Amino acid sequence: MEAGVCADAYQIGTTSYAYRGTEQIASVKQFYSPECDENYGYVWVWKSFLDKKIKFDLQVGVWSYDRSTLLGVRREYDSLNQEFWGNGADTVDDCTSGDGTLTIASEPGSYAARTSKRC
Repeated sequence: MEAGVCADAYQIGTTSYAYRGTEQIASVKQFYSPECDENYGYVWVWKSFLDKKIKFDLQVGVWSYDRSTLLGVRREYDSLNQEFWGNGADTVDDCTSGDGTLTIASEPGSYAARTSKRC
């Protein structure tokens, strides 16, 4: 696990997928740590997409339905990395989803996914 992510974190809710057209390019998950009392967004970019060597910007975090905002946000720019953890979000008492968005500079719009709502 990434530095700053508590070792006891485990997945909560569903896994969602970001699509570029019909191609699945990333998985989005939400994790919860009982020890640290935090939630984390998580994105795994698929190797089939990474093999294309297309640099992308990525944003990952935890969407809070109670606050209508993205928390624990982490952004990475011009990346070719595969795994991304958001920062710890103090959202354990909120209804939340893991949230990930991948953007390619030369393409309009973005490719996003959000996991199931957990309360």
